[in-house]
Amino acid sequence: MDKDTRRAKISLLTTGIMIATAFLVMGSLQNQLTKTALAQTSTKPTNTFSMNGAIGSLVLGMAPNTKTVDMTTVQKFILSGDWSMSVNKGNLTSLAANFYTGPVGGGITNHTHQLSNFRVNNSNNVPIQLTPDKTVSLSGVLDVGTNGKKAWNDVHTTVVISKGRTITISLADKDTQSHFMGQQIYGIVKRLNIQ
Repeated sequence: MDKDTRRAKISLLTTGIMIATAFLVMGSLQNQLTKTALAQTSTKPTNTFSMNGAIGSLVLGMAPNTKTVDMTTVQKFILSGDWSMSVNKGNLTSLAANFYTGPVGGGITNHTHQLSNFRVNNSNNVPIQLTPDKTVSLSGVLDVGTNGKKAWNDVHTTVVISKGRTITISLADKDTQSHFMGQQIYGIVKRLNIQ
């Protein structure tokens, strides 16, 4: 066997070993990631957890029951910010959101909103629980601020986390003088920590 043929075989063998090692490492990493994901999966509800995420929504300057919309002329408002929630042993310890609001084309009406002081409507003392598919729904009242100052107190609110992926915040239109046009505020869950 000449030198060139021998080098080619050694090179081919080395490459094969490197590829096999890479597959083993990737398989091991995938197995570890799967174990980590499954460790966060439960078959029963949990009552101690925290989560946070981003607000990213578009509110149209019209009533939600409008039948026909000209999207080129209807005023559009961007909502962008963050939110967080913590529940300890079935009790809400915090729920807050801070987000920027302004017309799509910019302008002088840009402002911020703060959602704070959420009080759960829990007259029958049922603990808050995150379901096995990571869903939770809360109803109660909260305070809405504008540019850091209280604007509306005791706003009837429903917050729904769906499958640990999205958040929907529904503020009672009459409690905010129709400021959000009766439309829901949407966002995503970035982090979910189950304890």
